[in-house]
Amino acid sequence: MTTQTQTTEIKPPREGTKQAKLVAMLSRKSGVTLAKASEALGWLPHTTSATMTGLRKRGYAIVRSERPNKNSVYAIRVDEAEA
Repeated sequence: MTTQTQTTEIKPPREGTKQAKLVAMLSRKSGVTLAKASEALGWLPHTTSATMTGLRKRGYAIVRSERPNKNSVYAIRVDEAEA
């Protein structure tokens, strides 16, 4: 029986694609809300959310921060070792 090893290598999207634009928005220090990302990309919110799930599967550590009485903010977590 073989076990799969977890790789930490991130497979980035092709340059100039909407996925790459989403990664850029998520990489900002302030992050981005689902509504703002959807508007900027011209996607419906469920499409943007599904794309973030796909990015997680590629190795991106996307975290959601809930704010009281406001929309959640999504961002790519940067480990202290990488910063």
